[in-house]
Amino acid sequence: MKILHLTNHLNTGGITTYIRTLAGEQVKAGHDVFVWGARGICSDDLKAMGITVLEGVPRCKSELSPRLWRALPKLLNVLKTRSIDIVHTHTRVTQVLASVATFFVKIPYVSTAHMFYKRRLGRRLFPCWGRTVIAISQTMRKGLINIFGEKNLPPISVVLNGIDVEKLRSKLDCVDRNKVRKNYGYQEGDVVALSLSRLIPVKGVHVLIEAFAIIHKQVPEMRLLIAGAGDVNYTQELKNRVFELGLQNIVLFAGNETAIEKPLKAADIFIAPYLWPEAFGLSILEAMVAGLPLVGSNSGGIEELLCQGQRGLLFERENATDLAHCLFDYVQDPALRSKMGYLAAQGALDYSSKKMYAGIQGVYEKVMRCNG
Repeated sequence: MKILHLTNHLNTGGITTYIRTLAGEQVKAGHDVFVWGARGICSDDLKAMGITVLEGVPRCKSELSPRLWRALPKLLNVLKTRSIDIVHTHTRVTQVLASVATFFVKIPYVSTAHMFYKRRLGRRLFPCWGRTVIAISQTMRKGLINIFGEKNLPPISVVLNGIDVEKLRSKLDCVDRNKVRKNYGYQEGDVVALSLSRLIPVKGVHVLIEAFAIIHKQVPEMRLLIAGAGDVNYTQELKNRVFELGLQNIVLFAGNETAIEKPLKAADIFIAPYLWPEAFGLSILEAMVAGLPLVGSNSGGIEELLCQGQRGLLFERENATDLAHCLFDYVQDPALRSKMGYLAAQGALDYSSKKMYAGIQGVYEKVMRCNG
């Protein structure tokens, strides 16, 4: 099967990670896989996996952008000359582009909904979902129906997001925990809480810092490792607040960590204080694979990943005091940490890249049978 993935860009992010994971499994299964998007830092990585990268989609956010429509002839040429069997879109602008292109070249296309979209006028007039829309979680499926109404959507196929569990565990096994903790400046008795996300307001790191100010008074051996980069102004606000609270020797901003196995191996607890309803939460799944006990806000897909509190502790969104209580429970009860870490690691097996590939392949085959 010849599969074409369409996305805006090939820089780091949830969508690019999704495509890299899925396309990697598709190549292993013997499919010819093409990815079309604006060149990014992940382009060479995709090529090294045996994926054909076509760097033609312009980086634009509007489906009305002239730059987008200048790419239409190029897409039509790719569909014809590469004999593409199915197109898989991952962003709004590529959905619209694929909708027009496949009108001229009778090839089916599907879309993955990676986030909660707003019900804008353009989406109502020109839905452009394709033959089916793939929801990356049950939470995403419910969100789509709540926002757009089931009658305004094509069939929804839930295929859980996944990662290469075995590959990540292999990387984790190669990391010396004592060495990496020493590199971060931690002592043997320190209890390290980790936040791994883009530093933007909706990720709620400011709530985490306020909670940490509370817990540190009770548990002075606690340390906070903040890994990730993002909004420069927001990051500076976080650092200023840490200084105001006198926590500059306790809170470490590690910046963008490309080798995520290092902070995951160094940590004792993982925290996801997100404010915006996440459709999934990739970094949470990575922490589950690492066997870390988790604390997450009761927001969107986090509850689903943590199985409504069975695989990790949940706190009231934006409530720093409630978050501090969860951290205190973990610190005071090593057996609880061990239990939740084990359950999280077992739960991660439900989200393997192999299962994701099998689910997506089933969607493709069903769509292509209907197309024939």
